[in-house]
Amino acid sequence: MRYLHLLFLLGCTSLFAQQQPFFSQFFYNKLIANPGAAGSTGLPIFTAFHRQQWAGLEGAPVTQAFSTNSPILAGRVGLGLTVVNDRIGFYNSTFAQAAYAYRVQLGGGRLGIGLHGSMTRYEADLTEVRTISGSKQAVEGMMDFQYLFNLGMGVHFENERFFVGAAIPQVLDRGQSNGQVRHVFANAGTVLELSPTLRMRAAGAVRVVENAPPSFDAHLGFGFTEVARLWLGSTLRMSKNYDGLGGDALVAVGQYQISERIRAGLAYDLGLGAVRNGNAGSFEFLLEYAFVKASAAPMVPALRPRYF
Repeated sequence: MRYLHLLFLLGCTSLFAQQQPFFSQFFYNKLIANPGAAGSTGLPIFTAFHRQQWAGLEGAPVTQAFSTNSPILAGRVGLGLTVVNDRIGFYNSTFAQAAYAYRVQLGGGRLGIGLHGSMTRYEADLTEVRTISGSKQAVEGMMDFQYLFNLGMGVHFENERFFVGAAIPQVLDRGQSNGQVRHVFANAGTVLELSPTLRMRAAGAVRVVENAPPSFDAHLGFGFTEVARLWLGSTLRMSKNYDGLGGDALVAVGQYQISERIRAGLAYDLGLGAVRNGNAGSFEFLLEYAFVKASAAPMVPALRPRYF
């Protein structure tokens, strides 16, 4: 089984190496792909993600991401920092990127126009390769490293009820052999108040990569209680990958505002393609901390809710 898993992962490596990691709770980590989102929350925010793809499948992708961003200079500028570690089988990539956004008042919200610079370290640990007999002597001690710099740009508009953005996170085309090709990311979302204690959130995302099929996420969720502390919803992920090995999935998503500063989230992906066999699905965890000023009110988000 080790060898069969390795063959499968080798077939997928080119896809994962060339694409930036994505998350089911994409509306809470827009900064990873779009530097224009830096400072868009209006507060200093720290966010951590952990994603286990295809749990139970040996060598399956595992991704950790940490990001922080904040508005400065009376909200006219947004700064952000993101670090992501992505592993699939014996292949690992780690990148850090710093983002800058110039923010202008537009209507009832702010438009951010941003740039980021990133440095990525690619590593192939061939000592983890197993032959069909289970031996690894043929590749013992072999390691491969590569460092690549890139630039990204994006625009992002957000107010308390709506956001829309588009970005090219890797402007410099390094070619497929180097694991970086141009992407175009676009997303949008809105919140509607259905009653004093019920809100509806609709969001969508599109990812287009050169020489790869596009993928789409469509999300619908509902927030309960007057300050929408609990959110429950679902996302449908679709792609144009006709070999059955794409990331099509039905996702259950939930977030809870533990306090005025802390938010936690959980997503579970049930695969709809051929990869759903032999694994327990995909799990994703979110933890967010916001630097909210002390208030006599029990929940500051009641005054300025953060839906995205």
